[in-house]
Amino acid sequence: MTRKINLSKIATASTSAINQSMKRYGGICVAGDYRMGRWVSQMTAVEIHAIWERYVERRLITALNHGPSFFLVENDIRGVSRISAGFAAYLVRGGRQFFDFRSFAELLQTGDRLLGRDNNPFRVISNRQKQYVDCLAAIRNLVVHRSDAAAKSYRNQLRAIYGIVAAPEPQEFLNAIDYRSSSPSARMRRLYAFATVVTEVIEGTAR
Repeated sequence: MTRKINLSKIATASTSAINQSMKRYGGICVAGDYRMGRWVSQMTAVEIHAIWERYVERRLITALNHGPSFFLVENDIRGVSRISAGFAAYLVRGGRQFFDFRSFAELLQTGDRLLGRDNNPFRVISNRQKQYVDCLAAIRNLVVHRSDAAAKSYRNQLRAIYGIVAAPEPQEFLNAIDYRSSSPSARMRRLYAFATVVTEVIEGTAR
């Protein structure tokens, strides 16, 4: 019998990893080391995005493992009623070593193709949450790549979500207090908003 993946365990491990990252960052902030706090804020954003990417991959693999019917029917695969974790991983990754996606929109397209729109767990996510996740990706890309394209995407995201026209460096942006009442983490450092939203998305799609 094909083994079913434990979705709850995957989600709990992911949110726990985010909590640990934020505790480390919070400890540095409490210690009052401003320069270190700025640097750690951007590296924590990169870490949270990595946790998110791996969760997304595992969530799609789990969805195929638990509910393969749409994929089997769409691809006219007969005589099979289950998809193993290994085969699901191969399908999600497209034969590569890992699953790569550039935006939430691209993630939704992949989920629809593999699972069907009605069975795509990421379809429950709100537009607001999608915006924050895409903004986190833009921050990560600028920190890691420093390309002109990454800088442009970063500026566009900050303008769209925060109304910031002159975008500061990621470490300054993330370590600053967010005074917007609409923020997921109002009156806290901006990094907390991204940790909060990614945690919400993970918990919301792990059902």
